[in-house]
Amino acid sequence: MRNTEMIPNVPVSFQRTRRMSKGRVLTSGDAGKILPIKADPILREEGFSGNVNVSVEMMETSEKPVNAIVAKACTYFVPYLAFDQFNGSIDELNRSYSKENGIAGSPVSFFEKNKYYNGSAVVTDSSPTDMDTGDNGRATFYGTMGLHHGVADMNNSYVQSYNAIVNHRRKARSTSLAVRNEFEHDLAEAFWPNEGNSHIQADYDQKLIDGEVALTNLTFQASLMAKQFTALTDGNGNAFNFPATTNTGATPTYRTNSKAPSGATVSAHDFGDEIWSELTAGGNATMSLADIEQARKTAAFAKLRSAYDGIDDEYIIDLLMQGITVPTEVMKQPMLIGSQTGMFGFSQRFATDSGNLDDTATNGFVSLGYRVRAPRTSIGGVVMTLLEIAPERVWERKKDYFLYTTDTDNLPNALRDSLDPEKVAVVKKNHLDVNHSTPDATLGYAPLNHEYNRDQINVGGKFYRPANDAYTEVRSRIWTNETTDPSLSTDFYLCTNLHKKIFADQVSDSFEITAVSDLTVDTNVVFGDRLIEADATSDYDSITNLVDAARITKS
Repeated sequence: MRNTEMIPNVPVSFQRTRRMSKGRVLTSGDAGKILPIKADPILREEGFSGNVNVSVEMMETSEKPVNAIVAKACTYFVPYLAFDQFNGSIDELNRSYSKENGIAGSPVSFFEKNKYYNGSAVVTDSSPTDMDTGDNGRATFYGTMGLHHGVADMNNSYVQSYNAIVNHRRKARSTSLAVRNEFEHDLAEAFWPNEGNSHIQADYDQKLIDGEVALTNLTFQASLMAKQFTALTDGNGNAFNFPATTNTGATPTYRTNSKAPSGATVSAHDFGDEIWSELTAGGNATMSLADIEQARKTAAFAKLRSAYDGIDDEYIIDLLMQGITVPTEVMKQPMLIGSQTGMFGFSQRFATDSGNLDDTATNGFVSLGYRVRAPRTSIGGVVMTLLEIAPERVWERKKDYFLYTTDTDNLPNALRDSLDPEKVAVVKKNHLDVNHSTPDATLGYAPLNHEYNRDQINVGGKFYRPANDAYTEVRSRIWTNETTDPSLSTDFYLCTNLHKKIFADQVSDSFEITAVSDLTVDTNVVFGDRLIEADATSDYDSITNLVDAARITKS
């Protein structure tokens, strides 16, 4: 029996069905970019599971590359709530989906359409045109995914998902990296793989490491003293106080070239030397074990809070720090649901004609595959697979700290380092390049004794990098960006201006990509029965003609 005083809020249930979301992609691209490979829409109240496989072939190089070339495929589920127009509000999303006015009183489009970023502002096409000739990166973006576009309205869900993923990763990597506009169609720069220097940070929270212990019972009302005074009483014999405006009599006398406190009428004097205060008159400082424990707990919770730095809303961080679950917060961020990284293997072929036996051509190949899944969600979103290809960065002039050690005091010392209150080291700019023009300037900060977690690439012999960075043909087999005076700038994190000099064809895309995705989606979508082609005679009519529709007439 239904309780008549309860109003149900459980949605109507339907017979669940399964739909396929399969895809096969053949495309191409260059290294140093985050390439959008495949996108699958996920409707509201759907969940999915499946497989993603990506194969990449590197085009011919005249010589075999000597440093590793890495490919990384990753698949994210981007909920619709991560799009800016909903402002992280499930209520806003529901109103928009139902075409009701938003929280601010005006309608919010569930699908943004025909928008792009022109470098300074978001532009909306009033009459969309064919973009095959290129239009603020849109032709490259959709062309990489193999999606054709004609003269018709298009929603921006795919590019919004792409930029949400890129911005999410950049926020997680460094606060110094600029975020992209959600309608920016230009391909974003890839991250350097296997950096080996990710432990270096541009800044750190010193208070989090040091901690602070509060000292109680201090009033700090101690008297201020100075040798400049020749009289410590006013004209009435009363003690002179600071500020001078609190005194009832005449102001005290000062030495020549001294300055009176605020309120005293003295001109052209200097009161800046030999001033002190006896803090014993300011109260007794006490520090309890509870104060020390409070500082320890404060540092521990501050470390927990630092993990939420990528969340934009401070009140959300405050709620999470109070142990309060924010159910929609997980739906406001892209979710990594699968990834794999692999290095290219190379196949080198030698010429067979007698005059060119020393000539070679090299191709590379890598294959990646993984499973993906996500539970049923009420939000819906986009499943997007991305691919990054980049060479391993070679810091040839990275400092070998042991080589430069000439005193045992500069070696790790377990006792000294255990007592170090911060356990942080200042990293100089010669860490990345011993020939840096400002070697002793600060590059960043790293954990204490970081230099003994060694991760170095040494290139010598005929491949040795000249001091003047002069070009040598044999070094063309090393594919990397040779940065002068490196610092913790955008170039340190992202593959900017990656050249193509190692390839035989430096104009065309350097990598050919094939991808296969096979998702099974659990859904509420109702599918019709399979249709059967019929001839001119209706099968239904043929059966109907055989039915005796006459009824017995009772007399």
